[in-house]
Amino acid sequence: MSVKINLGAWSSVFAVPSKVVDEGLKFSDGVKLKVLLCVLRNADKNITEAEISKITGVNVTDIPEALDYWVSMGVLCKSNGVLAPAEDSEAASDDVYNSKKEIKSEKTEEKPTTEQISKDVEENKKKFVVTKPQKPDYVFTAQQLAVDEELKVLVAEAQSALGKILSNSDISTLLMLKDTCGLPLDVILMLIQYSISINKANMRSIERIGVKWADDGIFTVEAADNKIRQANLSSKNYSIVKTAFGLSNPGSPTAKQLEFCDRWITEWKFSPDMLREAYERCVDTKGSMKFSYIDGILRRWHNEGIMNLNDLAEFEDKKKTAPKKRKTSYDIEELKKIDTLDFIN
Repeated sequence: MSVKINLGAWSSVFAVPSKVVDEGLKFSDGVKLKVLLCVLRNADKNITEAEISKITGVNVTDIPEALDYWVSMGVLCKSNGVLAPAEDSEAASDDVYNSKKEIKSEKTEEKPTTEQISKDVEENKKKFVVTKPQKPDYVFTAQQLAVDEELKVLVAEAQSALGKILSNSDISTLLMLKDTCGLPLDVILMLIQYSISINKANMRSIERIGVKWADDGIFTVEAADNKIRQANLSSKNYSIVKTAFGLSNPGSPTAKQLEFCDRWITEWKFSPDMLREAYERCVDTKGSMKFSYIDGILRRWHNEGIMNLNDLAEFEDKKKTAPKKRKTSYDIEELKKIDTLDFIN
């Protein structure tokens, strides 16, 4: 008698490490999961990134980042550019540590401690998460909205604050900020209120600022409050500079321009009159406004202790009336030659 069991779809299965579910799901998204499942399904083949893209629909440029994520999680390991299953978490941690060690060219030959390795792995995870976060797709967003109570509260509060019904794309942005970037609910709500206060109450701006916050490690209400205070101060400083320079529609300032303004006003304590004087001297010399050139002028004044127009006038008057160094009417090298000839004679 022969026996045959019809397993149906279960007749063709492949293994997925428990680590994927236990640790990897929280910070992963549809792109990373698709790439991993495709790689595991074709583990016995040499599959190219182009083939992975064709099977999963994931853009080829996103595949290396997805694979690096699973390496950082200890699911896969990389050796000489070749991927393989990670034997255990310690081996994966060693792989992450060694790759970092090669890049940094460590001088010491001492074997790293378990604590050092764990710290490096965690830092690698955090850096990866916020470098280029992927928004979850429509299906995953809808599924999470049905089961994630915190996401439901976040969507309701966001809709109330923004005064509109959020689209699925908007909700996927909030889900990305919450799960992929790791921003707590209270911090995201503060982010939304801040975006409204600066007249950027759109999801694209909220996403951009939120990713930047995550990259800067803003994961608490206190850190978010400090970030907002600094941003408001920088905006105020830029307004003072803009008025002093007589700029009517300069557009949005760059990060470097905000840095200049904070230094001139908050750190060096220059008044609008001094800012205007530096601006005019820049334009007179260069023919246009250049923040870097103005910064050079103000830096010299700061180093000389010049804080107002009176200080500047006194400094320049002293410079004009200071006795000039008397120029020698002879050539030092010629005198040396004469001395040498005298000595020989």
